[in-house]
Amino acid sequence: MSGEQGEALAIDEYPQPRKTLDAEPYWQGVEENRLMFQRCVQTGRAIFPPRQESPATENGGELVWEESAGKGTVYSFSTVHRPPMEVFVSKAPYTIGLIELDEGYFMFSEIVAPQDEIAIGKSVEVFYDGDNPKLPFFRLVG
Repeated sequence: MSGEQGEALAIDEYPQPRKTLDAEPYWQGVEENRLMFQRCVQTGRAIFPPRQESPATENGGELVWEESAGKGTVYSFSTVHRPPMEVFVSKAPYTIGLIELDEGYFMFSEIVAPQDEIAIGKSVEVFYDGDNPKLPFFRLVG
């Protein structure tokens, strides 16, 4: 590890996501190229990230899993020029975005597109890449 501020940590493997029991259906969906999210039965509100009970009700309402169409818009984004870990250095610069999915929830993901084409409000769709781990990414459409 580096002691200098602003230098990437010397980690040569991609960090693994924290896969909780509540999120098992989400990660199974990713393996099957399906983007899954939860919906509160009582309020109809889309919920992400996965939880055990709904934050949309006072008493923690029931949640059901649904498959997302994987389409949305760029709500916000930031391009990373100085990655936090050595393993990301060869990718830099890369763009991380907050995506507003059409079903009414938000998720962070990498937006794979030329930097000068990414803008707030642009339409995106999900695609999957990687095997350790496989992850959802977004690309511009339209």
